[in-house]
Amino acid sequence: MAAFLSIFRRTLDQDMVDNANGFWSVLLLALCSIGAFLVRYLTDPISCWYPVQWTSSHSSYADQVCFLTDRFYEPNTDLMPQIREPVPSYHLWIPLILFFQALGFRLPNIIWNGCKHLLSLNLDETASSMNNAQVTNAENRQVIFTDAARVIGSLLRRNRCLLALLYLFVKLLSCVNLIAQFLFLTIYFRQHLAIRGASSAGFNMDSIIKPLLAEHVYCDISVRKMANMERFTVQCTLPITEIYEKMFTFLWYWVFLLAVITILNLVLWAGFLFLPFFRDGRIAAHVNAAKGSRPDEHSVTQFISSFLGIDGVLILSMISQNSSELAAAKLTQHLYQVFQENEERPEGGAVVPGATGTVETLPMRELSPDAENPEKPPIV
Repeated sequence: MAAFLSIFRRTLDQDMVDNANGFWSVLLLALCSIGAFLVRYLTDPISCWYPVQWTSSHSSYADQVCFLTDRFYEPNTDLMPQIREPVPSYHLWIPLILFFQALGFRLPNIIWNGCKHLLSLNLDETASSMNNAQVTNAENRQVIFTDAARVIGSLLRRNRCLLALLYLFVKLLSCVNLIAQFLFLTIYFRQHLAIRGASSAGFNMDSIIKPLLAEHVYCDISVRKMANMERFTVQCTLPITEIYEKMFTFLWYWVFLLAVITILNLVLWAGFLFLPFFRDGRIAAHVNAAKGSRPDEHSVTQFISSFLGIDGVLILSMISQNSSELAAAKLTQHLYQVFQENEERPEGGAVVPGATGTVETLPMRELSPDAENPEKPPIV
């Protein structure tokens, strides 16, 4: 049960546009799927015209048979029933169609959650920890940010941009899903709008448009009387089609607006992560808040390129969006301190000046606050 509910959980390692695709859209389509299933039983999905001699039981039976059939016939045809072209009916498949649409929105998020742990740290839990650290006391907050900076700094040595490339790839998958769903809704449910738009652009969409739902149809019913089979053709209307059309009209506008926003969001993220003009100023501002003066530009550039990398910039941006700008600035300052420590000493020791002006490397060890000179012999 917990694994099923986690599908609808909003994560803290993605931005608002990702949550609109992977959380809110999935929730919206899930509710539409449940509603499309229930509306069949809460309303009269079909209404047909019957001969006068039919009783109420005959009418009820005909309604059920016509609604459950997989094909109808167009009412505006003069052809005989034996040679009429059938029109497929997909009213019973609407809940399943909405379910697969929801799965299409969730699939990029599943890929992201399945692959991100193989490349770097758990960004979701990190953003949550940074958010919780802000409500603790100053001492615990300092310890949390220091430990987080050292752990993140150690993990960033493994890769510099793989996590960011995966994140952009997931956003690209979301764009592909939105474009595919927009075309699907336009062709199969918004056919009148598609024909008008294509006609104004000079395209002929009559051979492409294939509406899935019919509203006014003919239905064939076979009834056995004694040893004979009698066939009736009744004219029916499907009020449930109007409900489904309004539902898909809303989804059409939702997908269209979300597609525009997601494509712009992908372009902005790619520019922010890979163009130094956008990212360096923000990181420098966070470092500057700790130093109290403008940091050396070369040092900040070296900090971003050789220490943070594109993945580090992505991690700090996600913490800024899902926790707070203050938490991201505080973590950046601790990461910058770790970077300076690594630059000032080689791995495995501390660098101190010797008596002759040379540099010696001493092993690291912990000293108590009272131990000012550990090499001085005790006084007996």
